[in-house]
Amino acid sequence: MRLTQYRHVYLVGAGGISVSAIAKLLLHHRIKVSGQDAAKSDITDELAALGARITTGEAGTVLPDGVDLLVYSEAVPADDERRMLARLRGIPEFAAAAWWGEFSRNKKVIAISGTNGKSTTTAMVGLMLAKAGYDPTVVVGTRVLSWDSNIRIGASDWLVLEADEYAAKMLHYKPLIAVITNIAPDHLDYYKDLDDIASHFQQWIRGMRTHGTLVLNRDDPASRKLSAEGHAVRWFGVAGSSGVRAAGITQTSGEHLGRAGNLNFNIVDSADDWGYVKMHVPGEHNIANAVAAAVAADSAGVPRKKIREALAEFKGTWRRFELVGGYTGALVVSDYGHHPDGIRATLKAARDWYPFHRILVLFQPHHRNRTKKLFDEFVASFGRADEVIISEIYDVSGREDSRDRDVSSKDLVEAVKRSSKIKASYAPDLAEAERTLREKIKSEDVVIIMGAGDVDRVARNLTKTPSPSGRGKG
Repeated sequence: MRLTQYRHVYLVGAGGISVSAIAKLLLHHRIKVSGQDAAKSDITDELAALGARITTGEAGTVLPDGVDLLVYSEAVPADDERRMLARLRGIPEFAAAAWWGEFSRNKKVIAISGTNGKSTTTAMVGLMLAKAGYDPTVVVGTRVLSWDSNIRIGASDWLVLEADEYAAKMLHYKPLIAVITNIAPDHLDYYKDLDDIASHFQQWIRGMRTHGTLVLNRDDPASRKLSAEGHAVRWFGVAGSSGVRAAGITQTSGEHLGRAGNLNFNIVDSADDWGYVKMHVPGEHNIANAVAAAVAADSAGVPRKKIREALAEFKGTWRRFELVGGYTGALVVSDYGHHPDGIRATLKAARDWYPFHRILVLFQPHHRNRTKKLFDEFVASFGRADEVIISEIYDVSGREDSRDRDVSSKDLVEAVKRSSKIKASYAPDLAEAERTLREKIKSEDVVIIMGAGDVDRVARNLTKTPSPSGRGKG
């Protein structure tokens, strides 16, 4: 795809994280951008400040004159008025992931997919290549704090992107280097079961470029069952005695509540010690992310010294154990965790960094189908918290099914109470959740506000800090 073949691109769902990255790339190349989103957000404001003309709400349903391409979020239905108008005019249209697939065709692509850890690993790989002077374009499903953006626009042919596995969107990409962080049951409104998810990843591997490199998680049972399809395979893991892994792991808390601590380890393989790494993000899951990223960058030829330097400088990403600020002497953390594995990893990281503090969690489940299909896993995921408030489930636009209306956060709360000694309470909405949270917070608490919906605004309200991003992956 040549960007310069377009003069005016219209975006439906412009406030989505993927669509907004497309907008920024187009604007960088001086292509006219207009579009629409259901709601005004920090992202739509950012796009407007960059020169895009974005309308919000239901206004502006008529496509402007001169539009020669329409790009839409996957959440936008086929009967959307703007999409129908585009078809009537003969204007080509792409879903966001399909657009990135076309854009990536002649690039040197490193794509990162998997159930958990995609955004962090993608950001790490991008930072490593940038540190080594590769000048990559990097597209991440969240805002990277080092760039204060969800996209880094480079001048080279290197493209590092997060390949979302929902609705098998990763199949749009044919990478030179593919990373699969792990494979776990999720998005069961689209996939049948774990085997179905794994079969789609196998299909992705089959479509990789000839002589590609596959980076797989040795510690993940589902990943170990995948076939390389003739590609080179490099395994990563935490500890153990095979593949590229972390050795000599130590962890230190911050000197004061709210200060970042350290994760310290060496990256090693069967033949070499790659050197000592010090990171300032918590959790064993981030060690796995770092080693996966290191293997991907090493496969692209990045010097190992630059890999270590990039990890030492990594500041994290928006809502991935983000230290937002303080409230009455407590630390407020915002986290995107919305899958049981992610919740467990975040709470373990919190407990490891702050072993002597009370951990108070506000969790907003994301998507009724996910809550229903993984109900028991969610109930068991809060084991390292002292108390949890569970707000009502966030309904995902375009993905909810009336058959899933019989599940509620009330059910989760009652099940948590029955199965553990953890204090649990229910909030019918975020306003009530915030009121309850304010009443319960004590000085020196670690308050973790968690979920993939709009629960982050509670963290910003408590700390009076602005949210740097919008919502969703569209």
